[in-house]
Amino acid sequence: MLQKTWRTLFTVFLLLSIVGVSNTVIAADDINLKKVAEAEKRSEAIAEAQGGLMLSRDGETPLSALIAIGRSIEESDWETATEFIDLRYLPKDINPEDGAELLRKLAILWNKQNILDLSQISDQPEGRLNDKLPSYRDLLGVLETTQGPVPVYLQRVPDGKGNKIWKISNATIAKVPELWDEYGYSPQIETLANFLPQFKAFHMENWQLLIFSLCIFFGWIATGLISIAAKSISRKFEHKLAGLTRFSGNTLRWFLYLSSLQYVALSLGLSIRARVWFDNSTLLYIANTIMILGLVELYSAFKSKQLNDLDKGYSVALLRPMVAILKMVIVVVIGLMWFESSGYNMATILTGLGVGSLAIALAAQKPLENVFGALTLYAARPIKPGDFCRFGTTMGVVEEIGLRSTRIRKLDRTVVHIPNSVFSSQELENFSVIDRRRYKHDLRISLDTSKEQLQMLLMELRKLLLSHPRVLEVAQRARFLAIERDAFVVNVNAYIDTGDINEYFGIAEDLNFHLLNIMKQLDIHIAPVGQSVVLQNATPADLAVQERAEQTISQLIEEDALPFPNFSEDTREEFKGTLLYPPKGSVTKPKDVMKSPEETDIEVDIKG
Repeated sequence: MLQKTWRTLFTVFLLLSIVGVSNTVIAADDINLKKVAEAEKRSEAIAEAQGGLMLSRDGETPLSALIAIGRSIEESDWETATEFIDLRYLPKDINPEDGAELLRKLAILWNKQNILDLSQISDQPEGRLNDKLPSYRDLLGVLETTQGPVPVYLQRVPDGKGNKIWKISNATIAKVPELWDEYGYSPQIETLANFLPQFKAFHMENWQLLIFSLCIFFGWIATGLISIAAKSISRKFEHKLAGLTRFSGNTLRWFLYLSSLQYVALSLGLSIRARVWFDNSTLLYIANTIMILGLVELYSAFKSKQLNDLDKGYSVALLRPMVAILKMVIVVVIGLMWFESSGYNMATILTGLGVGSLAIALAAQKPLENVFGALTLYAARPIKPGDFCRFGTTMGVVEEIGLRSTRIRKLDRTVVHIPNSVFSSQELENFSVIDRRRYKHDLRISLDTSKEQLQMLLMELRKLLLSHPRVLEVAQRARFLAIERDAFVVNVNAYIDTGDINEYFGIAEDLNFHLLNIMKQLDIHIAPVGQSVVLQNATPADLAVQERAEQTISQLIEEDALPFPNFSEDTREEFKGTLLYPPKGSVTKPKDVMKSPEETDIEVDIKG
């Protein structure tokens, strides 16, 4: 039930985050980074061309008038800029001597809603003649108000020297006080702006920079306090939802912090050049990205704990690179959404990515090979964390399969990292998947052993393999394999029903003790290794043992019961499981690996 609820909440929040980003994109559709950047670029090029060629005097054309105003404002020369506004015939409540202040306020009002694109301004002394306005007037733009749009005009007026000059019209200047009362800054803000040193940065006024900087500092402290409270609450639910405390401490804090900065920035009355970054929800895109990645990480921690509880460690190892790939996809998708909201054509971006991806793929060939190697390891599953394996000359336990390399801890406890591209393409031997262990010996028997003793030895060895409860029937054999110049070779081969190497050593040890006991009873010796000349008195053979062996073999021949080349099926069935293992007196309890769960349940019921 908890897992189902968690999945539902995750899906709902993910959709709401994407919808929230989409709504912000639509709201900022009229103004975006691309339009602002392109307009600035065109305006700068035109201003440089006009200044370099000196095609007209200041104010002779609408374009030259605006360039002169902009140049003076950049130099904080408001008196010179005032020469290009028409202060004639203003209402009685407006003092023409306040021209510099009126122009400053008009510039602020204009910058809050518009950006000047000089490519749209006429460069002719007569102005634009096809705009359905009087020949002496050009429209610069409009200021949107609750009462409707207010046009901002340029007007051609006499300059007092017998010529005409383009200025900002007196009709526009007359509306500045009214517009400022409604859309300008409060008197308290004006007082703060005059109190602070005059500076600008990032197209923000001095007081805007101060307030935003204070919000950056105190916002981090405030969200830190919130995250501390959230962490203290989430610790109570950590046992049910792993990773919740970390999510509350980091992801939630960054989400609240960036979202609050976005809200503060949009309430400061920024110019359009500064506000365009916030209108396009840059901070919200980052906040939503952090939140979505945090939710993915939270779900990953929850799922990892669930899989570990179910003893599915291999799936946990597979989950990590999948989460990493999902995070990269989320970042790329949200990044593309931000570019789209900023006015850039997605088709152009994707085309550029397609061309650039080829270069990236060539540059990242080795890392990509390692990533695909990791995916191959996870899909084919030749190994998993915890497996004991051998790769080339490296032997050890697999600790982790990452996106780049596989970490192996060797027998001497050192750690080696093998690139996945190499690890997945070469021969790999996994010892942990062994379902049975091979028991194999080539016994080199002394040449003074009689034929009957060899036959007795083979009979006893086969009986041993058949009788031992931990020896499988598969490939059981004890054969007189070869006659060499220094020994008779008897091959013993069997499979033990365990994959655990330590348990196998215990069973093999028990078989070896039985083998030694058989050889002792039959007075059979191992041939010495190599060739040597030994001068000693001859040791007489134990004639009694040889005679008993001869009598036994003769009797079996007479009874047609000689077990060569094999024991009969009835005899084999009689021998199966008759040997006691572990041996009598052992502190180890027998391991009933051959019994099914149903058989065990029946025995319990009988004993009960």
